Amino acid sequence: MYIYRKRFFYPIHVERPDPVLAKELLEHYGGRDGELTQAVQYLNHQVNIDNRFLRELLGLIMAEELAHLETLSAMITKLGGEVTRLSDHEDTPWSLSYVNQYSEPDKLLKANAALEKRARLLYEKHAAMTQDPGVKRLLTFLARREGVHQRLLYRCYKVLTEGGTSEQYMEIIYEYKMSLQVLE
Repeated sequence: MYIYRKRFFYPIHVERPDPVLAKELLEHYGGRDGELTQAVQYLNHQVNIDNRFLRELLGLIMAEELAHLETLSAMITKLGGEVTRLSDHEDTPWSLSYVNQYSEPDKLLKANAALEKRARLLYEKHAAMTQDPGVKRLLTFLARREGVHQRLLYRCYKVLTEGGTSEQYMEIIYEYKMSLQVLE
């Protein structure tokens, strides 16, 4: 179940329009390694996995990625860009081919962790392209959140491949939930 709250995941402060950066940020919106790809990939993986702990973690991260997508679209608009199409910075339409459609838990965890890493690096690159402190803070924040996801997914992969326990999975889910407490 998902609950919609009418507030952004993170405050959006833009000092002045920057249409060039807004266009670049479309890569996070409808690009290969963007938030839409992440959310759809997590949804696909979540419904195709038997391990209830992995299913829960993927669902939690998927919901957060949707919040990132909403926050990002508002920032792009404030920067003077448009998000009228699901496309990247070159106006290439989003494609389902961007989604790794694995059903094997080890492969999907590795694919998701790799996607989070690429997303994190892209946010870091775009944060370095702006002098606007509010935009830089938000992009840095999103990069950190992708890093949290990446780290937890790698830990799940290790627990899975080493035949870990329910308690180990629950600890990872707890750590994820605690990482959100600082946002409240």
